[in-house]
Amino acid sequence: MAMAFLAACQPLERPFQPEAKATWSAAPGPRASLYIAPTENGPEDLPTDLADQLQELGIAAFTGEAVENRYSVISRVFLEKNAAFVEWEILDPQGRPSGLITSQKIGDILPGPLFEEPDHRDVILKSASEIDIMLGGSGINFDQMQTPALFIPVLPAAPGDASESLSAAMQDEIAAYGIDVKPDIWTANYVVKGQVDLTKPMGGTQVVTIRWQLERRNGEFIGKVEQRNRIRAGTLNGPWGEVAIAVAKGGARGVLKLLREAEPEFFRKKS
Repeated sequence: MAMAFLAACQPLERPFQPEAKATWSAAPGPRASLYIAPTENGPEDLPTDLADQLQELGIAAFTGEAVENRYSVISRVFLEKNAAFVEWEILDPQGRPSGLITSQKIGDILPGPLFEEPDHRDVILKSASEIDIMLGGSGINFDQMQTPALFIPVLPAAPGDASESLSAAMQDEIAAYGIDVKPDIWTANYVVKGQVDLTKPMGGTQVVTIRWQLERRNGEFIGKVEQRNRIRAGTLNGPWGEVAIAVAKGGARGVLKLLREAEPEFFRKKS
C-alpha cells in the first residue's frame, strides 16, 4: 500500500516535452535596431553621420561594434564616369541581402590636390531619406527644409526676467518678418542663441552686452549680432518690459541680415 502511494506521487512522464527550452528570439525590426557598418573605401565619418541622421528620423541606428541578429547597413564608395558614389545596402539579421539598395553621388573627380574636406551633408540627408522610405518611413521633406525655420531657446543665466522675456520678444520680432519660428529644436533648421553679460557696477553704471548667435541646427556657426549699452546700475535686475522689445527689434534686424546671407535663394524668391 505504501508503494502504491509513493508511485502516485511521482511526476508524470511527458514523452513529447523538449529536454531544453528554446532560447532563440526574433530579431528587432530594422527601425528598432539598425547597425551601420564601416564604409568600404570611404570616409570614416560617413556611417556615424548617417546613423545620427537616421536617429532624427526615428530609426535606432548605431555604429561601433556589430550586434548579432540585427538588421544592418553596409556601404561602399565606388568610382564611375569620373564621379564618386556611395552605395548603401540593407542586410537582414542573418547578413543576407534584402534587396533594398540606394546610392548617392558624392561628387565629381577633379584633378589636383584636395585642400578641403568635401561636405557630405547633402549626401547623408539624401541617403538617410532613402533608407527611411525603404524602411516604411516618409523620408525628408526637402522642399520644407529649404524654408528657414528658427528655434529661439530661453537665454541662460540672464539678469531679471531676460531669460524668458528676451526669448519671447525675439520670437515675436522674427515672426513679424514672416520667418517661421518653431517651438521645438528638432522641427527647425536654424537656432538663435542669446546671451546677456553685465559688467560689475562702477560709478553707478553698468555696461550690458547682448549677443545673438545664428547657427544651423547641426551647430554650424553662421554669424553673430552684438548690442551694447551703458545703463544705470541695477536697472535690468527685474522685469525688462519694453526694454526686451527694443532689444529684440535691433537683434532681429541683425539676425535677419545673417539669414539673408545664409539663404539667398529663399529671400530672392520671397522678394
